[in-house]
Amino acid sequence: MTEPWELGIAEAAGRLRRTELSAVELFDSVLDRLHDTEDYAHAWAFVDESGGREAARRADEQAARGHFCGGLHGIPLGVKDVIDVRGMPSQGGSESLRGNIAKDDAGVVHQLRASGAVILGKLQTHEFAFGQGTPPSRNPWDPDRYAGGSSVGSGVAVAVGSVPGALGTDTGGSVRNPASVNGLVGLKPSAGVVSSTGVLHVSHTMDHVGPIARSVGDCAVLLDAMVDPRALARLGGPVSQRIGDLPAPLRLGVDRGMWSQWGVAADVRAAVEGALAVLTDLGIEIVELRLPEVDLALHASVAISLSEAAHHHRERLGSAAQRYLPATRIMIETGALASEEEILLAWEVRRYLQGFIPDAMANAGVAGLVSPTLPAIAPFVASMSTELTGSTGGGSLAAALRMLSVANLTGMPGVSVPCGFASGQPIGMHIMGLKHSDATVLAIANVYEQAAPWRTWVPVKTLPTVTGSRSP
Repeated sequence: MTEPWELGIAEAAGRLRRTELSAVELFDSVLDRLHDTEDYAHAWAFVDESGGREAARRADEQAARGHFCGGLHGIPLGVKDVIDVRGMPSQGGSESLRGNIAKDDAGVVHQLRASGAVILGKLQTHEFAFGQGTPPSRNPWDPDRYAGGSSVGSGVAVAVGSVPGALGTDTGGSVRNPASVNGLVGLKPSAGVVSSTGVLHVSHTMDHVGPIARSVGDCAVLLDAMVDPRALARLGGPVSQRIGDLPAPLRLGVDRGMWSQWGVAADVRAAVEGALAVLTDLGIEIVELRLPEVDLALHASVAISLSEAAHHHRERLGSAAQRYLPATRIMIETGALASEEEILLAWEVRRYLQGFIPDAMANAGVAGLVSPTLPAIAPFVASMSTELTGSTGGGSLAAALRMLSVANLTGMPGVSVPCGFASGQPIGMHIMGLKHSDATVLAIANVYEQAAPWRTWVPVKTLPTVTGSRSP
């Protein structure tokens, strides 16, 4: 029998509206699951049990009067700890912000509350979302492997079932990366449609707040609740109502030559090829579309991100540099050393790709570009490289950024959807579309998800056995 914590967001919301389930019952079930899994998962930086239960109780009172705030009425959610939630710690995974309490909600959290969401707490992140260091969160599939980043707690919490959906931030893949590693769906929305106020930025240009959930449909429901109504108009209206409307005829582009250049492992390639075969059987045409120009994105993305990071952190570094991780501090200081010529060139690359990629897609008649999300399954933490511009390889953060940062640089939407397993580890397929085509990108992911054999995948109920524990 399905327990409330196992329900997807859309299904739980439906039961709440039909009064088959109360918000307090859902909250308590999720909280019990959190308590059952947290000794292993270490996904949470802060849990607001009393505040969350009180919000759930108020949601039930409103429902009893026939009033529902929105699509997330009574649904508990987690928020990455670089996004402010009023009255909760906002520490960005850094000792330099220890004890910092947010005075107000971030813009996206304000939108979620307006839709009825219950904010359960804050989720672990790599320090200031830079991908450096090793947060305590564990990979649900193998405790010795990378659990994704930098929205690591967001991915792990949703995967183990301690929350049905979560917010992350994505500067160069940091929503889609943990989604892929944890067997989930993660969306980086189009630039500018989700508010970034109240966010501890790596880069105000490259950062995107995005949802992580167990299904495409749940990601779409979250997106609708995250977007300001005026911005939602730029997406053509509510996205969750249109993920069943797949354009026809439909063509998608792939660049297998770039997969080789990126060092995509054979088992990952095989899983994505299998997913492409499913799409072909559904009547979608897959065409080869060479786009070697996208490999310009990595260095341009790093130059823009780190130069802006130096600006955002200048004052704090001046007073608390010793409380940053050395690797994070080095990255920020590297950004401060970037020359004006280097930064101007990076912006020129951005403008070029913003025009070139849509033109190439239009000329080829494709609505989206498909690739693996990551070049390999989750690497072992002990052997993983976190250099941003290191050599291509499955255990390299640089390889992941090389594949995913083009969506951040151009502002195009990108979604990772599970497409198989290798060595017991999930594999993600990435779909990127034109700016503001978020509904189309999610519709493609949805039609695949519905046809794939793991579309009914649920969070693991039995976590790997480990010795010892990690302290948050």
